[in-house]
Amino acid sequence: MNSSVKLIARTDVGPTGWNRCADAFPEAWIWHRWEAIDAYATWADTRDCSFALMDAAASEPVALVPLRRVLGRRPVRQLGAILESTGGPAYAPGLSPRQRTRVEKALREGLSTMAAREGAYRVELAMAPLAPARLSGNGVNPLVMLGCREASTQSWILRLADRDEDALWRNLEHRVRKTVNKAERGGVTVRDIAHRDFGDFLRLHRATSARNELPAKPEAYFGKIFGDFIPQGLASGFCAVAPDGRVIAIHIFAVYKKAALYWVVASDKEALHSGANDLVQWHAIRSFAANGLLHYECGEAFPGAPDGKHRRISDFKKGFGGDLAPYHRGTLVPRPRTAAFFDLLRSLRNNGNRSDA
Repeated sequence: MNSSVKLIARTDVGPTGWNRCADAFPEAWIWHRWEAIDAYATWADTRDCSFALMDAAASEPVALVPLRRVLGRRPVRQLGAILESTGGPAYAPGLSPRQRTRVEKALREGLSTMAAREGAYRVELAMAPLAPARLSGNGVNPLVMLGCREASTQSWILRLADRDEDALWRNLEHRVRKTVNKAERGGVTVRDIAHRDFGDFLRLHRATSARNELPAKPEAYFGKIFGDFIPQGLASGFCAVAPDGRVIAIHIFAVYKKAALYWVVASDKEALHSGANDLVQWHAIRSFAANGLLHYECGEAFPGAPDGKHRRISDFKKGFGGDLAPYHRGTLVPRPRTAAFFDLLRSLRNNGNRSDA
């Protein structure tokens, strides 16, 4: 490590100091908050490895890195371990170009050290598109300065500033406006989320996971969203209610630094057919604009994907009027032979899936 910058564990910074930096650093978004790191640590086969880089002279963090180790699939769980960073590195404001370069060098060394310690063959980093530095940036992927391989995608981001409700409505695709009207005519209503909705959310999440043939997330993860994020104003949510009073969809949005993100959703089949999900999205957009938020990220985009699940999800998000924005991603590969082995396995598995179709 660089002699003037040292790596320290998140726990040695403490929640107050850590969150103070997350609030102040322009590359940081909600994934850098202590609460978000704790929430992701509830996922299966996951261990928190988040760290800060500390300026030894000033005794202040100059970078935060939310990071977790994720074990691979059986039977090669440890061999297939990776490090993931949702949010990527966030740097202290006011660093000179020379200081930034020094911190980036220390960060590269820190990630290499962490990968060796955790037995990770790959490090995956993703910058938050809603972080102030990204919204006002020049479009260059900052992860390339860490020696990362370019792996960027795109995300749909809707500008809310200086748009009244009528302008936002006209900005929706015709399909979405038609579906919203259909849901309202069918008697679907939308209300704010409450803690009493936790049970309904779990029920709907399990139904959604089964419908999509995906494993359900742990209850503790959603418990932190309901118990930590929503009470602090770091998240908001809305429920779609059928005419008979049943909750048929719940959407939860992360809210931070004058922006909102479509985070988690759970719904039943009735919500899909009635248009409830589009209605909730429209209600959320109106609410965010009325409360002074400036941007709404609908989520990662796959505009070039062939027809299929990813394309349908991307088209759903596109319908709310957002524009494509860079979603900067990058990878480090400290063990290239192991990475090549897993790339080959993925290729064989994908080819097998196509041949079975």
